[in-house]
Amino acid sequence: MKNISENSCPLVVQKLYKFPAAAKFGKIVSKSKIYEHASPNTKVKKLFADEIEKITWAYKLSPATINLPASDGVQEIQIFAITLKTDTLSHEVLQTIDKAIPSPILFMLSYNGKCRYVAAYKRPSEADKSKWVISNYLETDWRGDSQEKSELPVVLNMAALYQSFLKAIIPLPFRKGEALDGVVLRVDQLRIKEREADKLESRMNKEKQFNRRVELNRSLNELNQEIENLKH
Repeated sequence: MKNISENSCPLVVQKLYKFPAAAKFGKIVSKSKIYEHASPNTKVKKLFADEIEKITWAYKLSPATINLPASDGVQEIQIFAITLKTDTLSHEVLQTIDKAIPSPILFMLSYNGKCRYVAAYKRPSEADKSKWVISNYLETDWRGDSQEKSELPVVLNMAALYQSFLKAIIPLPFRKGEALDGVVLRVDQLRIKEREADKLESRMNKEKQFNRRVELNRSLNELNQEIENLKH
């Protein structure tokens, strides 16, 4: 099961944000309320129980609270603070919350005096504007939650603020002229290739026949080259 502690890409952001007092919402969200809107199965409900101590809808970033105009696809950004029972949180849990809330979300995870940000690139579906497309999850590493906080990025609208949040936690450099959805797709492709490489290397290490090992090693080298091309 994939969880947020298993990211194999290098992480690039080391900051925590200072959210405006005017945007503070501070509402405790019960797990049952999320279940009402997302209908998770029994397995996912158990993950909620095992991994999450408390969910707080901490801030609502909107035109009314931070004086930035709304944008197509980004009317508001929600900041959810999640207190964990362990240092991992399954992606199925995050997906369930994202399905329940029709708005982009930046998750702040807290555990044992540390904090990290997690988010998916979440956007309205072109085929059905009432539905949302959610990418794989991106995350920072753990930071001490007492460290000095940074002000929000200076931007022109809500979409630009959302993109700034995501760009800060995307583990790859942007290519010249590359759009946000392009680099998010590249991250997804990179993770797929890295999983394939891990499996191939495991097969090669177990292989007894020399000729077959040589063949597998050649395939692994080709796959590693694809991985390097996706990283740069």
